[in-house]
Amino acid sequence: MADTPTGIVHLTGAVVHGAGRGRGLGFPTANVTADPGSRIPPPAIYSGWVVRLASGVVHRGTISIGSNPTFCDTTEVHVEVYCHDTADEFYGERVGLWFVARIRDTVKFASPDDLVCAARRDVLWSEALLASGRGRRILTGALAAYRKTVSV
Repeated sequence: MADTPTGIVHLTGAVVHGAGRGRGLGFPTANVTADPGSRIPPPAIYSGWVVRLASGVVHRGTISIGSNPTFCDTTEVHVEVYCHDTADEFYGERVGLWFVARIRDTVKFASPDDLVCAARRDVLWSEALLASGRGRRILTGALAAYRKTVSV
């Protein structure tokens, strides 16, 4: 069941190259290196908005924070976002992530196919959360914050 993230609701960072595994699974992700000093929410799957800071373009997203336990290849925590509405590559761009709700814990799946099935459910749930009143209010706040940064 989704719940509101505790603490941080927004973080910014640069999009960098990852392992490319998401693309191979049908869920290409933008890997975000959070700005220094940023507080990253606890490992989980979240629903959120992605604002491309150079252009102000907004995308719907499902955000994964964790160490990719299904693949057991690292203990480093990654921030990855799957944009529901674009296949654009954002490498080198700065983005803002606005968290709407926590969808579920990050878990180790028995197989990549099980992970893909869960990701499909996550995206459907994320879409519903983004379309909710709370999701729309957070989008309004994200856009207002973006407008303040570009008018300075």
